[in-house]
Formats: sequence, C-alpha cells, structure tokens
Amino acid sequence: MTGLEGNILITGGTGTLGHAICRQARLEAWDCRFTILSRSELNLARMAIVFPEHRYVMGDVRDADSLGASFTGHDGVIHAAAMKRIPECEQRPDECWKVNVQGSHNVLRAAQKANVEWCLGISTDKACAAVTCYGASKLMLECLFKSAWTESFKTKALLLRYGNVVASNGSVVPIWAKQAEEGKPLTVTSTEMTRFWLSPSDAVRLIVERVKHKYQMGILVPKVKSLGIHHLARALHPNSEIREIGLRSTEKIHEDLVALNELSREARDFYIIDSEGIPGTSYTSNNAERLEIDEFMSILDDAIHLESMMRPV
Repeated sequence: MTGLEGNILITGGTGTLGHAICRQARLEAWDCRFTILSRSELNLARMAIVFPEHRYVMGDVRDADSLGASFTGHDGVIHAAAMKRIPECEQRPDECWKVNVQGSHNVLRAAQKANVEWCLGISTDKACAAVTCYGASKLMLECLFKSAWTESFKTKALLLRYGNVVASNGSVVPIWAKQAEEGKPLTVTSTEMTRFWLSPSDAVRLIVERVKHKYQMGILVPKVKSLGIHHLARALHPNSEIREIGLRSTEKIHEDLVALNELSREARDFYIIDSEGIPGTSYTSNNAERLEIDEFMSILDDAIHLESMMRPV
C-alpha cells in the first residue's frame, strides 16, 4: 500500500481510525507527519506516548474559531471526529447535530481558509437510506462535502463511505466479549441481521485509495463483505447462549452502501456515486459477498492488535 504524504491533520484523531493510520504510517515508513486533533487532553497524552513522532493539539470541531490556527500549514485533513453511538444520538440529536453536521461545516471552512489541498469526510453505511439521527447526520456531512464540489472551493472535498470497523469503540464485538466474560447470554437484536465488516487496516487502505484519487469527485464506496450477526456471535463465543432481544425502533435488518435511487457506477473494487452514474443499483449487506469465519477472525486479530496499542498506560 502506497501511503499518504505531507502534513496531514486528523480530527478526532485519538480514536480507532487515528491509531490505525499512525500504526500503518510507522509500519510502512510513510513520508508523512500527522497532527492529531482531539478535545480530550487525556487521550492526546496517551496517544503521544505510543506515537511520539506526531503532533498533538487540543481542539473541538464544534468551535470554528479553535480550528483555524491548527489547520494552517497542512496538505490534507482527514475528518474522523464524530458522535457515533446511535442510542446517544437519538437521545441528544442537538449534540449530534453540533458535532456531525455543524462540526463538519466548520472543518470544511477551516480547511478552505487555511488553503489545505484536500479534506476527506468519513461517512458510513448508516448514511445510505438513513433511518437514524446518526445516519441522517452523516448524510448531511455528505451533502456538505458535495456542496463544496465547485470551482470556487479550492480545497478538494473528498468522501468515503464504508461499513463497520471491527472492535472500534461502541461496536458489538467488545460488548459480546464482556457479556461472555460475565457468563451472560449474548444479545442479538435479530438472527436475520447482517452487517458489513472491515478491519482497521482495511479502513486505512480505503483512505489511502480515496486520497490517491483526489481529483475524482464523488463518494467512493468499497465492495465490502458482510456477515450475519448471529453467525458472528456463534463463531466468537461458541459456548455462550444467544438471546434475541428484538430490533430497536431505528435499526435495519440489513445495511445499505448503495441505494437504488443513488446515481452510481461500478468499478472493479468500488462503486462511485456521482452525477455521471445511473440509478438502479442496490448494494446491501444482504446481497454482498459473505465473509468466511476465518476471514473475520483475521480482521478481529488486526483490531485486537490495534486495541492493545490504545490501552491506557
């Protein structure tokens, strides 16, 4: 994998994605230096111990004034900061709006003012045919970035949409691990449910690919494999009971990465959603190629290695 180059700022960079990017940059000796921006001074201090070669700054995407000086001198911005937990977003849509929508607007404008060459927005399958506050906020992120595809906006606004990164904060895998450790049944909302799954390294690879094609407008959507939630729970904890608890009001049985009404065109490993596409493609976790269990375990091993780097010291 050819890495990123130059000075790059990562908003919300102390999370899973920021750690995965810095890990890959070190492993492959990228000609790149990162600025990690976060509102958590504790997480910044912890990450600086693991990756002292990079720069760390306090900042909050909700505060436009705090971003200006931090963005100056950078070639690119990876906008990973987000409020991600679906129940909390449903309970506090105002806070979800401030971080995911207003924060994304602030990031785009700060990148433009600082003459940053490109700014990458990280979207999610939840934005496609959105039914949750979180999904709707990520759809708005996409809309904001698409509105910047004009000649007057000098910063290249890039978009990448993908599925679940395994073992990231708040995902079902660590929740099941805790339930199994405590001898409790593994809770599954539906035995029919399927989801897209990626390793942290997969997510980094996709980011590199999107930046490599920074002159290509549109939303880059990878052809990600999927796996049923019930099969995953059984494979991870074969001795645990599985309890079906029913769908939450905002949950889908299957997730979408490309919806029928979106204008899309197909490449070998990706779909591209842009004005040159045509409607009629549906790419869901139900019709996607299925992950084999050993493939998922490899993904999980990658995630576990990364999580070990993120533990408090």
